[in-house]
Amino acid sequence: MKPGMLRGALLSMALAIVTAMPLIAQLEWAEADAERMKEEIRIDPDRLWYVRLVNGDILTGPVLAVERDDQGYAIRIGAVIGRAKVYVKEIAWIEALERSYRQRHRVFIMPTAEPIRNDHFVGLWELGFLYAGAGIGDIVSITAGRTFVPGLAAADQVSHINVKATLYDAPNGIVETGRQYYAAGVTGSWLGSSNFMGHVYGVATFTGARSQVSTMFFAKVSGEDFYTVNGGTLFNPFNVNYPTGSVGIGLSMDARLPDFYDLHVIGELWNNDLTRPANTMVFLGVRTTNEHVSMDFGLAVFSAPAVVPMVSFSWTPF
Repeated sequence: MKPGMLRGALLSMALAIVTAMPLIAQLEWAEADAERMKEEIRIDPDRLWYVRLVNGDILTGPVLAVERDDQGYAIRIGAVIGRAKVYVKEIAWIEALERSYRQRHRVFIMPTAEPIRNDHFVGLWELGFLYAGAGIGDIVSITAGRTFVPGLAAADQVSHINVKATLYDAPNGIVETGRQYYAAGVTGSWLGSSNFMGHVYGVATFTGARSQVSTMFFAKVSGEDFYTVNGGTLFNPFNVNYPTGSVGIGLSMDARLPDFYDLHVIGELWNNDLTRPANTMVFLGVRTTNEHVSMDFGLAVFSAPAVVPMVSFSWTPF
C-alpha cells in the first residue's frame, strides 16, 4: 500500500471511531448504576457540574438534590434555565466542571504542569506516532509512544518516553477560579535505535475560567551532538546537529471559545536551542473534544521556512 493510501485509510478509521464515541458514551450512562451515582454526586451549591445529555444538550451548574420517583433517579441542577430536573436515563456523561475538560495535561506536543490523574489515554499523532499516557495519583504522569511508519525498519523508528511529577498545585490569585501548577520531568527519545537523547525540564501552568497558559524550560543532558537519521525507503539519510547542554524554551496556550464547551484554540512556540533562533517552531490549531475523544488540527511553521499540516487524535476511554 502506498504511503498516501495508508494515511487516508488511517484517517478514515480514526473518523469512524470518533463518530461512534458519542453512542458509546450514551450506552455507558444508559446502563449506569443510579445508586452509585447518588453516592458520588456531592450536594454543594458552590460546586459546579457539567452534564451532557443523551440528546447532545449541555447543562452546567450546582447539583441541588438527588431525587427518585416512579421514573427512576433524577438530579436537580441549578442551570441558567432554572432548576432543571434531569433523569439518569437522560444523562450521557456527568463530571465536576473543573474536571470536564480531560486534555489539560497537554497541549499539542508540549506537556502542561497539570497531572494526567485518571484521564488515561491513547493517541495517534500525525497518523504515524502511536502513544499513550497514564496518571498515578495527582502527582506522576507517564507518556510513551513509538512510530509505526511503513517503509522504515524497526531500528529506524522513533520512540519517546516522558515522566512528569506535578510538585505544586494552588490557587493562582489572579483569576477567582484559577490555579497554578508547577512540574518537573525527564524525557528519553530515540531517533532510531542508536540515536538517544535525554532531557530534563520544568513547566509552570496558570489556569483561568476557560483557558490555560504554560511556560517551559528544558535542557538536553544526554546523547551525542550529531545524529544521522535514516529514512529507509522514504527519504535519504540526513544529519542533525543538537549538542548536549542545549537549553530551550516552550510557550503554550489553550483557550476554550466562549459559549462552546467542545471547541478550543491551541498554540505552541518552541525553540530547542536558545543560541540558535532558527531552531524555532510555531504551531496554531483548533481542538474539538468531548469527554472521550479529542481531535487537533493545525499548522506548524518552521524557520526553514516550511509549513506543515499537523493532526492528532486521542481517546480517553475511562
